[in-house]
Amino acid sequence: MVFKISAGSRLTDDALRNKGLQHLAESSGWDYFVLPHDDNATSFRDALEAYRRSEVGRSFFGLIKDIEPYGPEDRRGPGLESDQTLTFPLLVDIHLWPASSGPDARERLASVRALLGEQELASDEQPAFLLVRGSVDEETLSGLLVLPVVERVRVPPSPYMSPTDWIGASALDAVEQPPSRSGVVGVIDDGVQAGHPLLQGLVDSFEVPAERAWAPPTQHGTMVAGLAAYGDFESALRDGASLPSPIRVVAARVVENSAELGKATYPTATPEHRILESAIREIVRRGARVVNISLSDRSRYAGPHVDHRTEMLDQLVRELDVVIVAASGNVGEALLPDVEELHAGHPGHLLDDESRVAEPAIAANCLTVGSVARSGQGAHPDGDSHPQLRAVAEVDQVSPFSRSGPGFRPKGSVKPDLVHYGGNLVSQARLSQRTLSDTNVGVATVSLGFPDLFRASSGTSFAAPRVARIAAIVRDEYPEASANLTRALVGLSARVPDPHRTKGNAKAAEFAKHLRLVGYGLPEEQRAVESLQNRVVMTFDGDIETNTSVIHPIPVPEEFASGKSDRTIAIALAYDPPTRRFRREYLASRMRVDLYRAFDLDELSAIVKRQPLDGDKLSLPSDRRRVQRLKPSSEAVLYSTLQVRRWHASAATSLDPDDGETYYLVVTHISEAWAERAEPGYGRQRYALAVELEDRGRQQINILERVRARLRAVV
Repeated sequence: MVFKISAGSRLTDDALRNKGLQHLAESSGWDYFVLPHDDNATSFRDALEAYRRSEVGRSFFGLIKDIEPYGPEDRRGPGLESDQTLTFPLLVDIHLWPASSGPDARERLASVRALLGEQELASDEQPAFLLVRGSVDEETLSGLLVLPVVERVRVPPSPYMSPTDWIGASALDAVEQPPSRSGVVGVIDDGVQAGHPLLQGLVDSFEVPAERAWAPPTQHGTMVAGLAAYGDFESALRDGASLPSPIRVVAARVVENSAELGKATYPTATPEHRILESAIREIVRRGARVVNISLSDRSRYAGPHVDHRTEMLDQLVRELDVVIVAASGNVGEALLPDVEELHAGHPGHLLDDESRVAEPAIAANCLTVGSVARSGQGAHPDGDSHPQLRAVAEVDQVSPFSRSGPGFRPKGSVKPDLVHYGGNLVSQARLSQRTLSDTNVGVATVSLGFPDLFRASSGTSFAAPRVARIAAIVRDEYPEASANLTRALVGLSARVPDPHRTKGNAKAAEFAKHLRLVGYGLPEEQRAVESLQNRVVMTFDGDIETNTSVIHPIPVPEEFASGKSDRTIAIALAYDPPTRRFRREYLASRMRVDLYRAFDLDELSAIVKRQPLDGDKLSLPSDRRRVQRLKPSSEAVLYSTLQVRRWHASAATSLDPDDGETYYLVVTHISEAWAERAEPGYGRQRYALAVELEDRGRQQINILERVRARLRAVV
């Protein structure tokens, strides 16, 4: 029998082992999942009885709040909830507890296989990714739900996508494909109609697996690929302008629509994480260094551990130096409030637990993208905007279907990282009730379709490829930039949409709410690749010795610091730590940045050297020397591998030329205890910084030239 132990603080592997327990996994809430060394848990029961009699072992048992069996209901994953009506034989994925070695893995697999027999279809036998897929009868499912080596049983994940018909207009048939520009982006989806006139010569397609006969693709993959290539169609079509110059697309087909199930599925017995791994590796081999995945679970991330797909994506980011962009997932109509309540309370429902980001978009090292509305007014196909057509979200407000944060941890893990335009919902009165539509032509996202030239639908699926295109252009403009620097530049280019901006005196809870809804905001291509006269971006792309701090000098020209103006100092940090899904600390390390001013470098260096890495604030002579107004706070982003923090220094007293023309950014790395054991070579951590100085109030000020002059003087 597996036990779930809820503790008040850390229980070490050795402490568990001394009580006759084998550590299987742990969650972020100090919950430990353990397996007794013998079937009767004799050693553990004896130790517990000794504690009850005379408090022997108080240092261990005193930390424990609760002990309960990990039973059948705990093992029921998505699709197997108790209120579900199941039809047998049932296709399931059986997730096993991670194993510490090959023999241990084989022993656990043998337990499952003894129960499955000929019902097994496929498996993954790597110790950290143990999974068996089978088509099981009711008796076998019942047996699996009580098997100690089984962590979870679930129906195989189904990507959420619902493109529907959009009425094509004959006036658009004459739109021509503009000349392409350099850049390439990968797309993993359900297939692309490469014969589309606006995709000719742009798409390099393949399938995983390649040897099967695929059903005809749906509209979803073509719509996603169109947005990945062009970024935007609405503005050009509205203004009668030329379409943006497209970039190339490497498209991997991994799913198809199942007529029998009425949804998209991975039509193979191979586990999804291995399908995704194969697709990503081939996309990278074909030249793309940014990959978009608009395939997310229908249900939220519920923990206590991320699944195989999520950890695989995080590991590939680190191994391949690739940027992976993932759609946050959609809140289905069944989870939405009553229509009137939805209109009145939006976006409050997105802060419910059921609206949390879906897997695999919970991945820490990936860019997770939610959706905001571009239009706040519905319309009929003839262009009539009848008052009965009520859009739920206003312009630039989070879309009513967009999943929200937090990420894999309740605190400090920002998800989604970014948002972009993905559509809206419109309600319309029909007889005595109102119905919702995600394809209303007034608010839905327009992309490529077939047989019509264009098609419209709504979903985070169509927000993510817009961000992926920006990332691909950054990597094309700066070929030497790492995936970390690319993420930092894209994140730094983002602006929080107006409906989600908070005032400087807003309470922390209000700021945190909007951070959960839209992350760091909506990125812009130009801001991601260019500095301007009144906006300069400085970058660093390198690594840091683990468990150390590094000081980066930041030039702040006197002209920028003088007077009153609408100024911003912004910092973006990105890094790609190792991950382990069965550890409480999913990330092998944390990093943080702190900004200081009015300091001599030698003085600050001496203070930093004396400061414990994971301690309280530095002991500064004056609180003013530490810039306190960066938002979000360092604690709010501590478990985020992309951290974007801004200081709006608009008051005349915010900046002072007497503070000197050099500020200092202190970057600190802190490894988790398990990292040294699980990653013996983990002595350095790659990271990137992008720092922005912007003066929106004085367009004529030439910060760019002042910073260049300072840097030339230093050299």
